[in-house]
Amino acid sequence: MTDSLSESLLGAMEQRRGAVAPWLGALQGQATEVFKREGLPNRRVEAWRYSDLAKALRDDPVADATPVVPPSLQRAALAAFVDGALDDNASSYAQIGAVNLRTALGEKDSPLAAIIGKVYPQAGHPLVNLNTALLEEGLALRVPAGTKLDLPLHLRFLWTGAGSDGRHLRLLIQLEEGAEATIYETHDGAPTFSTVVTEFTLAKGAKLTHIRQESFLAGARQAAVTLGEIADKATYRAFYFSQGGQFARHEALLKLAGEEAHAELDGAVMVAGGRHCDNTTVIEHAAPNATSNQVFRSVLAGSARGVYQGCIKVGQVAQKTDARQLSRALLLSHKAEIVTKPELEIFADDVKCSHGATAGELDANALFFLRARGIPEAEARAMLIEAFFGEALDKIENEILREAVAKNVSFWLTTHAGEAAHVE
Repeated sequence: MTDSLSESLLGAMEQRRGAVAPWLGALQGQATEVFKREGLPNRRVEAWRYSDLAKALRDDPVADATPVVPPSLQRAALAAFVDGALDDNASSYAQIGAVNLRTALGEKDSPLAAIIGKVYPQAGHPLVNLNTALLEEGLALRVPAGTKLDLPLHLRFLWTGAGSDGRHLRLLIQLEEGAEATIYETHDGAPTFSTVVTEFTLAKGAKLTHIRQESFLAGARQAAVTLGEIADKATYRAFYFSQGGQFARHEALLKLAGEEAHAELDGAVMVAGGRHCDNTTVIEHAAPNATSNQVFRSVLAGSARGVYQGCIKVGQVAQKTDARQLSRALLLSHKAEIVTKPELEIFADDVKCSHGATAGELDANALFFLRARGIPEAEARAMLIEAFFGEALDKIENEILREAVAKNVSFWLTTHAGEAAHVE
């Protein structure tokens, strides 16, 4: 690795080593060595075949002067990040027991410090290692056994595009036995380059609801990874919403480590212009009687590009597994592109596993039905697109969060009305 971008990243790694907590120096050193050997991911790496981060970072950033107003939730504990820095004066996360990352990692033997880098480890993962080596900011939440948080934690990331060296954040979430929490994670604006790695553990019977909403501007460049381990009878319910950016990729890498563990992932992707959006998931079934379900819905307009890579891994001991995944895409333009890559790796013999993928245009009969009743074509198309996402939105149990996501769907349809209103 001799290019200037790699040299800049390596220099930053050396400067930041141990800055968050001195005892992290060894872990960051290991991550730096992996980066020296592997470098930034590119299309020669199979998992990154359809998303070239190295190229995206070398391309000139896309300009976008659209004003950004970050979302605001009533009755939520707020952690406000501005360009990757946690603004304590604007935050209220302490009321539910959350702490900034430096405090959480202050003592090596603290419960939260014990999980960093240990949740479903991905030794050779380029983005996890990059994030670990450049780690500088973040938040940690530990929910005691039997506790149900009354307020959701709103992780609000506002990106103004300031700075050019990138920001790299880590989120740690630990739910003890029977605990319940809701996380609402929002990203608005255009990071020049950021990585966000979330590590969570769910003990027996715990329940985590995770709403992740990306409302990036066209020039945003971010790669994020969510790592999770789910114990006996614990449940992870997630809804991922993304509008893409110059480069936007989110990976959910989950291990169902206990019997009757459950993961439910729904995704809504709305991408227009020349934006790129990648959703990659790997769910490993490592115990009997666990279940998982994934449904990702994508609407692509203009010359947008969407990627969905979904892998279900079933270990030999994971008998009675029930795992399903589905990708559905609406292409509103002949220039739009969706890449779907479903995978099943099954080593048990008593399982129910399935995957499927569909891609096409809006239903012509449904469109004709609406237009025959006096509804203008643009409005009719918008109605069908909203209905396409309706089932996914209905799965968000919290009414306030459901309305917040629905508002973003409507805003996208308004902002990109020209591209959504007709097939090019």
